Amino acid sequence: MGLNRLSEAIIEKAKHGDVHAFRIIVEEHQNFVYSVAFRFVNSTRDAEDLAQETFLRLWKHMSRYNSSVRLTTWLYKIVTNVCLDHLKSTQHRRSSMEVDLKPTEQMIAALNADQPLIDEELRRAVAAAAESLTPKQKAVFVLRDLEGLDVSEVSAVLRMSAGSIKSNLCLARKRIAEVLTKYYSHVNG
Repeated sequence: MGLNRLSEAIIEKAKHGDVHAFRIIVEEHQNFVYSVAFRFVNSTRDAEDLAQETFLRLWKHMSRYNSSVRLTTWLYKIVTNVCLDHLKSTQHRRSSMEVDLKPTEQMIAALNADQPLIDEELRRAVAAAAESLTPKQKAVFVLRDLEGLDVSEVSAVLRMSAGSIKSNLCLARKRIAEVLTKYYSHVNG
């Protein structure tokens, strides 16, 4: 069926409490929801828990779904709110706003190895750098830069103005660049 191709009939059935129809929605979107959650928390276990919480909230509020909004947009809202609640409640945000990215021998070796290892190492470094962002900056960064949503979609998901999104994204990118510069100066230094 595809991410945006669930039939209106299935969605309508799920809105009216049809468990089988809801299961189809979950099966169609579980990888998408997990992926978004993982980008927020960078932990398999936490991402699995947050994806499950997302679907629990979706089920609880499914009757309120407005078909004028794409289901994926609504899911982005739910998973983002679940992740932000998690980040705030577990105090993932470090008070010092410093990230320890001391390169290990494995990291240095990866930088001298094949491209897939370099790409994976860069992904990990970016994920670690993202831990230094405020929850709002992280939400904007994940949705805009990692998920590829346009500003209007991020605005709809986060209920923020385009100006706030651009400002938070600029701060997030600047912070990540600072952390990565520091990291790579250790690796290459």
